[in-house]
Amino acid sequence: MATWRRHLPWLAPVASSLLLFIAFLPGQVAWAGFTWAIPLALWSATEPTWKTWRRATGLAALITWSILLIWLRHVYPPLGWLGWLIVSSYCALYLFTWLLALRWIFPTLGGRNWAYRLLAMLGLAGLWIGLEALRGWALTGFGWLPLAASQVSNPVMLSLCEVTGQLGLSGAIILGNLGVARWIRRQFVERRELVQRNILTGLTPEIYLGFAPVALAFAIHIDFRLSLINSIETTQVFRVAAVQTDVDPNAKWDSERLSEQLESLRELTGDAGRTKPDVILLPEAAIAVLPLRHPGYLATLRDLSREAGCPIVLGALEERKEEYANAIAAVGPEGVIGSPYAKRHLVPFGEYVPLADWLPLRKVVPISRDCLRGTSATPIILSTRAGDTVVLGPLVCYEDVFPELARDHALAGADVLVVLTNDAWYGRELGAWQHAAHSALLAAATRLPVVRCGNAGWSGSIDALGRSTPVVRGETIYFQGGFELPSVSYDTQRRETPTFWVRHGDWITPPSIALFALAVLMRRRLKISPVSTQTLS
Repeated sequence: MATWRRHLPWLAPVASSLLLFIAFLPGQVAWAGFTWAIPLALWSATEPTWKTWRRATGLAALITWSILLIWLRHVYPPLGWLGWLIVSSYCALYLFTWLLALRWIFPTLGGRNWAYRLLAMLGLAGLWIGLEALRGWALTGFGWLPLAASQVSNPVMLSLCEVTGQLGLSGAIILGNLGVARWIRRQFVERRELVQRNILTGLTPEIYLGFAPVALAFAIHIDFRLSLINSIETTQVFRVAAVQTDVDPNAKWDSERLSEQLESLRELTGDAGRTKPDVILLPEAAIAVLPLRHPGYLATLRDLSREAGCPIVLGALEERKEEYANAIAAVGPEGVIGSPYAKRHLVPFGEYVPLADWLPLRKVVPISRDCLRGTSATPIILSTRAGDTVVLGPLVCYEDVFPELARDHALAGADVLVVLTNDAWYGRELGAWQHAAHSALLAAATRLPVVRCGNAGWSGSIDALGRSTPVVRGETIYFQGGFELPSVSYDTQRRETPTFWVRHGDWITPPSIALFALAVLMRRRLKISPVSTQTLS
């Protein structure tokens, strides 16, 4: 019995890891995001030894991220296994850092005045925001799966992104976790001596702070829904069709299969055109072995556009002098429409090799030359069948993980965000679902609908509320076909009235870091140490 009780606290990191994994699964699991940190917060309040805490939380962080990113093994095997190990460990380091701060600060809240308790909670939430911001920037950035992505099935909480961006939503989720953990601690440990107790007498300032962002999210959500009603006259319907070629990503570069790929593209684009859309989307690098302006390829695209009666927006390789860009372009019966958009945030070791001039890394990665980096948020301007003008903000694949790129498009007057990707690199697991979650965050932050098309994986629509609707056949998102996406509506007034986040960006990061610094200073200056209390039973 003694041995069992000694190992009981280790259930906390197991429970938190499981809840954090569940939070990012597709479906109605947003509640898991608001509960994942509670077991660890309660355990930290019992003051486990630092050695035990480091071992348990470090292992839990590594296992959690290793499971979440297991699909990375499919990218350039067997190098994918090495990438999986490195990236999982890197992401786990950020989570582990926050958990160390949790152990240092959370146990000191018992018996302290309400001002310090609230400051400590805000400081921990601020640290989380700062760490997510750092992960999205450092070493070219890997902002994959911010905690905010756990709320993609919850349009009410997504509304917070309109003001704070996804970083603020992540911080709000942390506040909710900590507020509930403090309420439980006060109810069942620190106030155990009370004979009569009910839910009202047990409420604490922390629970109010924890759920204040929820109330704010409700207010923003209701206000936006009312604005949708009032903007009916300026709202346009945008009908989009898409093509999933479902080609093995390595086979895309096989020139011997070019005829087969072109024939499949013609057939699937014809199927998509029969739905009478305003535009047809083809995935990233739809035909990888031919540049966009290759005479035969461009002639084929022009013919397909003429037959469909609408422009084609596709991912293509565009030659620029001696280099090439991973681009998105629009093609009509007369040829390329406007200027193609060149991908601005390239994938290291996928589209360029860092430090290739100093290290012989090209010998171990399958990249013969670097991709040219784009420099501007080039819009794609088209006309719909009804004669309306629509401004598209294009993003190539991984770029929807970086909110600032979508913000640039919104500031440039985009009506709809378009994401063309090749999620076939991720295998047929959770990678494509995780990737699509970032587009939902962009939709909520910019209040612009998003349409997505992938070679294989998540193709579908996301409305301005962040509600996602993937196209599914045979209970799977992995299939080959040309099809119509769920229609989206865009408000032409959004060009002149962007959201608060679009206007001000990630304004929440500096004050969040300042709050954490203030909490640290307060703890050290007051020489606060944990107040011994009876441990949870």
